[in-house]
Amino acid sequence: MSKLSICAAVALALPLGVVCQTTQNNSFAGIWKLNIAKSKFNPGPAPKSETVTIPAGTGKVEVHEVNADGKDIRWSYPVPLAPGATVPVDGVDGATVSAKNTGDHVVDQTWKFPDFTGTGHGVLSNDGKVMRYTLTGTNPEGKPVHNVLIYEKQ
Repeated sequence: MSKLSICAAVALALPLGVVCQTTQNNSFAGIWKLNIAKSKFNPGPAPKSETVTIPAGTGKVEVHEVNADGKDIRWSYPVPLAPGATVPVDGVDGATVSAKNTGDHVVDQTWKFPDFTGTGHGVLSNDGKVMRYTLTGTNPEGKPVHNVLIYEKQ
């Protein structure tokens, strides 16, 4: 996976998958699709599609994205067993993620990739059908990343 593809993947797909990782009742479990029209990408471009599958218990978060260039990107990572635990991202050398719930429907994450470090803040809607995730960091070109991603539960 190229450095730019990795950054795009981090900026888009990783956030949602970690949301469930420290949630005891796991309100975030299920299949989530990125609503590209309702999301904001700074900088862009937006992917063509993205689906994140989050297990109800232990297991792996699975990510499937078709990026802006039409490239199919798939990767996964294990659900951390403890709040704040750092886990590796399978398929991306040197990448890790950690998460800590800060409320029943809120989570904060730290992402570390070879060319991207960022933080995320995810909030699940009261009805559990929509998740808003704000990701900030710096891309490989040194430009700030500020994405607001809207995921819908399927």
